[in-house]
Amino acid sequence: MEVIASHHTSLLRQVNHWLQAATRLSSLDHLASGYAWQGIDHKIGTQLKESLQQSIGEVVALAKNLQKQLENSQDGNALRHIKRGLIQLRDRYLKTEETIHFYTVAINSRTTPNVSALLRACDILCAKSMQDLLRPLGKDTPPVLTYIDKGVGASILKAGLRLWDGNISHVAAVKITQHNLFRPTAIIHETGHQVAHILNWNEELSVALGNKLTNHSKIVGAAFSGWSSEIAADAFAFVHTGFAAVAALHDVVSGTPQAVFAYHQHDPHPIAYLRVLLNIEMCRQFYGAGPWNDLEESFKNDYDVNLVNFSSVGLIKLCVDALPDAVQLILKSPFHCFGNQALSQLVPPNKASPQALEKLEYLAGQSLYTSHAWIWNECIRLLALNGYKIGTGKGDLTALYKQQEDWMTKLGFSVDMN
Repeated sequence: MEVIASHHTSLLRQVNHWLQAATRLSSLDHLASGYAWQGIDHKIGTQLKESLQQSIGEVVALAKNLQKQLENSQDGNALRHIKRGLIQLRDRYLKTEETIHFYTVAINSRTTPNVSALLRACDILCAKSMQDLLRPLGKDTPPVLTYIDKGVGASILKAGLRLWDGNISHVAAVKITQHNLFRPTAIIHETGHQVAHILNWNEELSVALGNKLTNHSKIVGAAFSGWSSEIAADAFAFVHTGFAAVAALHDVVSGTPQAVFAYHQHDPHPIAYLRVLLNIEMCRQFYGAGPWNDLEESFKNDYDVNLVNFSSVGLIKLCVDALPDAVQLILKSPFHCFGNQALSQLVPPNKASPQALEKLEYLAGQSLYTSHAWIWNECIRLLALNGYKIGTGKGDLTALYKQQEDWMTKLGFSVDMN
């Protein structure tokens, strides 16, 4: 009986421990600052709080159920059953904690009024980019929460996926890197992932790339097919922001030769060398000649495929020949998920061409960067315009980054947070 009593006491102590830990988690305003919560859209904040509280409530309910079982359990078999429940409680708590930690860290990145405004501008850019494609197809656009984090590349925790705690994410959480905050075309790449997930474009594109590059080796089709998800997101960023997305991608992936020429089987990212040239080919097919030609010349000079002996070189040379056909397929061919239209029909890349952006700037004048109406309605093309200018590497780059910061701040502060 003493062994059973000590086992009972140990179980009760542990259940109480995880219960009080879960109860502390329920004070969400203690985990993320009140100001940080105020820096996000009220509807998104409410939705997140309700979802997180539901997860915490499930942990608390599990703990209280174990407490109740302990009140009426004195024999060894019952206590062993409760021990299994305790392990489940511990696991469930840790997974819920992981989910809450992710969102509270993201929310807490809105540390000041200025940063909050910039991230609200990113929220708007993300939402508008998805609406451009989803709305004509009769699909709802999920809410978006952007946040700043370290590193080189952006990322997304897509809405509609299961979180660590087993519940479905209702909000798309998009990471923007600190270094790219004033050149955030990468967030449009990430919303491209979200849109492709909603429409099942990745699967359809994968089949098309695998089966329709018939003028090239089967190895080429198989390679492009395996890269379909990242190619889809790159295409989405291109049709919205043109050369701005291409130049920014180039700058992010241009690392060591080992990294640029690396091929990893089952990696959804194309070989970086091919990825840059594929995006440049998108510009060439829609815009003709332009600064992307200079970018290509510089890139090939920095990374001369004829001067390296990496194992990927053979595949790279085969795939380079297929780039024009691949772009034709990706951007100009109809897909069932797009209502049997091409991506370039639903979101015309020519709206982000240098000529169209120059015309936009001419028509709007300085009000393009100061008028709420212009900034709100043309924010994605503003991103394309500033990114184009920065991407060419000409002019006063410091002033261009400042101009980007200023109009994004205006856009963020224009949002009604109530």
